[in-house]
Amino acid sequence: MSDPDRPLPRLAMLRAMTDRAVLDRVFVENRTTRAELAATTGISKPTISESVRRLETAGALRATGTDQTGRRGRIATIYELAADAGRVVAAEVNQQGIRTVTTDLTGTVLATARHAPGGRPMTDAVRAAIAAAGAAGPGPVRATAISVANPVDPVAHEVVALPGSPFPEGTLRAGEIGPDVLLDNDVNFSAIAERREGAARAAKSFAYVYVGAGLGVSLYVGDQLLRGAHGLAGEIGYLDSSGTTLASALAEQGFGRPDAPSLDVDAMLTTLDAAAAGDTVAAERLRLLGGTLGRAVAAICTIVDPDLVVLGGPAGSRAALVAEIRQTVHAAAPGPVRVAAGEVTDSAALRGALLSALDHGRDGLVRAVAES
Repeated sequence: MSDPDRPLPRLAMLRAMTDRAVLDRVFVENRTTRAELAATTGISKPTISESVRRLETAGALRATGTDQTGRRGRIATIYELAADAGRVVAAEVNQQGIRTVTTDLTGTVLATARHAPGGRPMTDAVRAAIAAAGAAGPGPVRATAISVANPVDPVAHEVVALPGSPFPEGTLRAGEIGPDVLLDNDVNFSAIAERREGAARAAKSFAYVYVGAGLGVSLYVGDQLLRGAHGLAGEIGYLDSSGTTLASALAEQGFGRPDAPSLDVDAMLTTLDAAAAGDTVAAERLRLLGGTLGRAVAAICTIVDPDLVVLGGPAGSRAALVAEIRQTVHAAAPGPVRVAAGEVTDSAALRGALLSALDHGRDGLVRAVAES
């Protein structure tokens, strides 16, 4: 396997940059011609032709037919990504089990699967799920990204076990799952999805706040994710709140599960629905929940001063809770800050993991071409 950290010679680097520019257009357009590639990339036609020949010889592109160019006597060859150019796998691991998605390098879904929690050690369960997902479709698996409901050490690439974690079942190490594995916290992957495709697309800096079975924050300054020395940046559930942690304070308000060290998402959603229906007791509970969370978010704004706060998770993105948190933040934060609901609502963590896997998988294809 190639070393992704080994620098390429200058000529090879220029060729790799051209090949990546060509492939990026193919990933978007699916089918294209050399003339279209030259027009959309701004690269000269001879250089594009050399790149296409190189990619075709390496098995990354294939000619799929011809089309009239509109000019007399000229016929253009149409190219698309080769079926066996490679695949990526993304997985989300949490209390509900393991959910996987396999796509080709254009992002076209090849397979999805769900695996129930329990029954075997966590590492074995994840390895088996990844192996099954990787068997869908032709070509090599060029990258795998795994989202976990726990912090991940950015140096050791392993899950950090914390006391009172809502997901304490076992530990994971990227190297134990397989090669080219990206392992990260679900909140960080969710923030990536919001940055790329959701509410934070235009923000200069933002904080993504997750409210669900656990609490977490992902902090972006520009395009730089702040992980902390041990991967523990943003673990707001452990913030001290009047002598107790934030998670414990919410549990004392009736939003904790008696059978597990986690928040009760169903209790939150029931309260939100009842408050919307006019229940005055539920409305008061909602104000208490929003105020408690809002003060924690305001503290984050005081320290980081983000351009935007994105609220996500099964409870965090609900409009009524967003409104309560926004009101508290606007009253308590020292400066103006926008507070908005997340826009990537269908498993933002899995979507962020997939986007990361695609980035790394596409880089892997370009490197494979350069070394062929």
